[in-house]
Amino acid sequence: MRVVLRSAALILGATAAMLVLAQPASAHANLVRSDPANGSVLAHAPGVARLWFSEEISPEFSTARIVDRTGAVITGARAEAGGGDPRQLTVALPGLGTGTYGLVWQVLAEDDGHKTSGVVVFTVGGAAAAAGTITAAASAGPAGTAAAPGGVLLRWLGLCALAGLAGCLAVAGPVLGRARAAGTPDTVAVGVRLARRRLLAVAAGCAVAAGAVGVITLAEEGQRAAGAGAERALGQAVVDLLTGTRWGHLWLAREIALIALVAVILAIRSRLGEPVTRRSAIAPALAAALVFAVAWVEALGSHSAALESARTAAVAAYSLHVLTALLWLGALPALVLVLWPRVPGLAPREVVRACRGPFSTLLVISVTVLVVTGLYGAGRQVAEPGQLLSTTYGRTLLLKTALLAVVGGLGLANSALLHGRRLAGPGRAPGAAAPSRRLIVAEALAGAVLLAAAGLLAETSPPRTAAPPAPLAEPQAYDTTVRDLVVSVSATPNRPGVNGFTVIAASSRRPPPAPIDQLMLRIGRSETLPLRQIEPGRYFGTGRLDSAGPITIIADVRRAGERLTVTVPWRVSPKARPPAVAQQKHPLAPYANAAALCVLLLALSAGVGLSVVRRRRRRRRLGADSPAPAEATLEEVR
Repeated sequence: MRVVLRSAALILGATAAMLVLAQPASAHANLVRSDPANGSVLAHAPGVARLWFSEEISPEFSTARIVDRTGAVITGARAEAGGGDPRQLTVALPGLGTGTYGLVWQVLAEDDGHKTSGVVVFTVGGAAAAAGTITAAASAGPAGTAAAPGGVLLRWLGLCALAGLAGCLAVAGPVLGRARAAGTPDTVAVGVRLARRRLLAVAAGCAVAAGAVGVITLAEEGQRAAGAGAERALGQAVVDLLTGTRWGHLWLAREIALIALVAVILAIRSRLGEPVTRRSAIAPALAAALVFAVAWVEALGSHSAALESARTAAVAAYSLHVLTALLWLGALPALVLVLWPRVPGLAPREVVRACRGPFSTLLVISVTVLVVTGLYGAGRQVAEPGQLLSTTYGRTLLLKTALLAVVGGLGLANSALLHGRRLAGPGRAPGAAAPSRRLIVAEALAGAVLLAAAGLLAETSPPRTAAPPAPLAEPQAYDTTVRDLVVSVSATPNRPGVNGFTVIAASSRRPPPAPIDQLMLRIGRSETLPLRQIEPGRYFGTGRLDSAGPITIIADVRRAGERLTVTVPWRVSPKARPPAVAQQKHPLAPYANAAALCVLLLALSAGVGLSVVRRRRRRRRLGADSPAPAEATLEEVR
């Protein structure tokens, strides 16, 4: 009991650490460029604004509003899909006079269902002489919350449920099925049958749990989408998500596959013990196909589906990566279910020893495919080795790799014990070894943390290094905490001249102790800027930055009679310069692909060598068991 409680506490602590690491990052549908450009000064007011994004967006849940320099909304703006381009949002603008404006946009990615937002700032008329002409493109400050703790937690819970589903099905099917077919003793055969019933029941429960996590995710996305676009009820927003977005279509396919899996698993469980026929073999094949379908749907909603080139290969590799990871990390808890709880009169350790050959084969194949597809995927998502340390996605990928090595080492130790080899160490007496409960718990714990890292990685946007069509603005963001308030300050385009300042302020307490009454920014020594709330927890206003270089920005928050101040160290970027051609000096893909090929060749060589050795041993064993020829036979004939 102490081991279980300690392990549960460690899992909760590791998961909490992953959630803390889930800081806001670049979102999945990034703003690539805009017309008018971010930070530009126009002689005449535009009638239409166009925004281009890095991924396909859902017009139904994509909105844009025009606000003046104080953050007040100007009515009359209307967002619509841009003529045949699924990555473009067109905004019809009302008549604008002289002044500075912010185009506040919010879009929903078609594939992964993530919401992103930002601001594009431009000036019309009289401020042109003071601000100067800037032809900046693209980014609009902090865009969305790609790795929100709630999203990471739901992703982790879903992966844990899918791992339990895939692992239990694999152990109950190919692993224990081969142990039963190998001619085991009666006691072991009974133990195999009971273990399969137990594993199939847990697999059905995991499928139900994965479906429930999907329903919660849909409710959360529906609640977010209810405030996007035209005002709509939660139910209508959910229906629109399911019928009008690719993310909704993938969600439906995943849930249908999970419901079908529950029915198939229960059918297989009800027929255990019956003679195997061709008709009864259809259900296991159908279950395997449905599990692969779930993995394929996961891949279609991943970062691989947003790649420009060789998208099908990337999606196929990611689906294999997900499937083998779930098999590996789910097979170990399934093995624990075979060992515990114990049934009087049965020998669970004998059952485990009877299936250790198929179990080891499953894990070796899974780990090999996992490493090969992981290396290939890393080369596709991370352009340069330097991005492994300089980006959130790269650092999370390195963390996942380190956890993978830890789980692999613990797996090798458990495999050695499973095959009757004792680990070296003081006080180790010779004799038959057995699986160690502590090592199994440690590997299961590391696997749970690894799934949390995988969830964080799935919720974090990979770095993109496409060449910009125009000089890039360099928005900056600063996040901090004062008491219970989490404050994020950003500026766009963060260059000398007129800029849009966005402050996101939210209390970490539920419910908040008091609403925010007023929020102001003091920019350097020259200007105090009052900000207006343009949506819950988000404040906007425009002001001037005099010159490039370091300055100090102070956020002044008034709430229920108290005053909270946040000092922000800031650096203003210089004016726009001609775009440099993006060149990858040391691309990561060739190295990652070469490493993947080496791992694959080594695994194939080891597999062929092991097969040859086993065949030779089998021949020797058969030769030793066959009776020696009688030498007296010839004499008897004579």
